[in-house]
Amino acid sequence: MRFDKIKSSIREFFITIGWLLIPIFQYIPCASIWFGIMSLPLIGYLSIFLTNPTIVLYDLEFFWGYGYPWSFFALVSGILFVYSLGYQLVNHKKLILKGPYKYSRHPQYLAIILMTFSLTMISLNTSPINPFGSSIPYRKDFIVLIWILEVFAYILLAKLEEFWLNKRYGNHFSEYKKHTSFMVPFKSIQHAFKRVADREEDRYKPIF
Repeated sequence: MRFDKIKSSIREFFITIGWLLIPIFQYIPCASIWFGIMSLPLIGYLSIFLTNPTIVLYDLEFFWGYGYPWSFFALVSGILFVYSLGYQLVNHKKLILKGPYKYSRHPQYLAIILMTFSLTMISLNTSPINPFGSSIPYRKDFIVLIWILEVFAYILLAKLEEFWLNKRYGNHFSEYKKHTSFMVPFKSIQHAFKRVADREEDRYKPIF
């Protein structure tokens, strides 16, 4: 029993490290570095931020103004991510069936994908810095390709999580899967439309 708990802790640790490392090459818009409208990978920005933390204040103002409306979607997605992650951390000792997990089996990954998509859309309107050096041709298509690779990585990570959850919770998790969408809450949307349609049908039923 104790060995199983150790294995579970190790697995959770590596999964957490995985989803933290996946977006390090995600392009983000900025204007404080050389004071131009540009974008660069997150890992590059963090290295500069560590030497001059005040740049983030300037970039937040730039991000909100220059990136609108995508900056708004990024903010909403970020809030969803923080909420989902917090909910998961509080309830991590059991199979989570409520909160955002009532509508999506992986709301935290959905939020990251939406947030990075918004950042990608803003970055396409900037002058991206070539992380591979000037000797290698660079196109904005690479920014989109990086995001697509991130999406596949998060889907793979979610599938790995579900493999372990299925082993741990068995039929309980299988039942949960039947009623809850993988990421995008299509099933919840379908149920909502069905409820509306049923109400409208009941509304026009003859009394006698």
